[in-house]
Amino acid sequence: MIKRINNNILLTAGGTGGHLYGSESLASELSSQDYNTFLFTDGRVESLVKGFEIGNVKKIHSATFTNINFYKWPFVFIKLIFGFLSSLIWINKFKIKTVVGFGGYPTIPVIFAAKLCGLKIIIHEQNMVLGRANKLLIRLTDKLSLGFNDTAGIPDGYKEKIYFSGNPIRSDILKYKSTYRIFEKKNKFKLVIFGGSQGASFFSNTIPLSLSMLSGNKKSNLDIYHQVRPEEVQDIENFYGSENIKAKVSYFFDDLPELLNSSHLIISRSGASTVSEIAAIGRPAILIPLSHSIDGDQKLNALRLMKTGQVLVSDESHANSDWFYKKINKFMNDPSILKDMSKRNIPSIHKDGAKNIMNLIKNFE
Repeated sequence: MIKRINNNILLTAGGTGGHLYGSESLASELSSQDYNTFLFTDGRVESLVKGFEIGNVKKIHSATFTNINFYKWPFVFIKLIFGFLSSLIWINKFKIKTVVGFGGYPTIPVIFAAKLCGLKIIIHEQNMVLGRANKLLIRLTDKLSLGFNDTAGIPDGYKEKIYFSGNPIRSDILKYKSTYRIFEKKNKFKLVIFGGSQGASFFSNTIPLSLSMLSGNKKSNLDIYHQVRPEEVQDIENFYGSENIKAKVSYFFDDLPELLNSSHLIISRSGASTVSEIAAIGRPAILIPLSHSIDGDQKLNALRLMKTGQVLVSDESHANSDWFYKKINKFMNDPSILKDMSKRNIPSIHKDGAKNIMNLIKNFE
């Protein structure tokens, strides 16, 4: 497909898969409308990049002053300068028209470069609390799009910039969307466990033990897909095997969108993209917010969805192996509870995020 050279759109995201997935969803929507999309990101999520032409993805140097000793600040400053200068070079080379930032500190040098170049800028906040990078960059943006319509932490004086779009949902997530099928004891109970793009040791330390407490019949009915850290794969595989539990253990599942849509129960963290995707597909879930998430955004994300009745939410301090065992055992005894939870979602508020942001871009034309 021949791209219109005056419709070059730059997306920038970094730090986590959650930030990246929003840009991936928007890129898919833009490509369908004959836009040419570029992505500036950092090295931590390069392996997760999908939906962009290889030559259109550039690694940008960046760093944060948060939680580091002051004597390292000069090195952070140098990285930011390099990121800013390289962004300037690539923005001019690619003749970028509009920039959309999806959060994370790697977006900071890119957005500053875009402002210097006089480009139109959109910043998207996917969480219930305005992130620190976006709070810094809000002064530079033309529009602030929101994943939730009651996002907290937005400074006074920026109401005219606010636009509720909803969070972009990956096309692969919606591609496999299907009607929830209740668990029948003659079949397998499909449980999907994941902690974000890098797995979660908390789940590795609690859930396998909780599943081992189930009766022999229930264990034989389990079909587990458990995402763990790379260094944990072998130990968790061995444990499930010793308990005669059918489980696929991996540090990354390429088919996660399909797995989520065919699950009876999801156990996960509560990053904004995860919460939005679970809402969009209507799957019951147990959400355990990351205890040290900045500004407590994961807990607020989870509590927002809990109000619908679609998910259960617990702090790490309460969600030990015995707690998980009791919940899962109860669900397997009475799967109608999960069926009822699946009906309590509000997918419409997370349906058209990518399309709505694209319409913002069109309004700049």
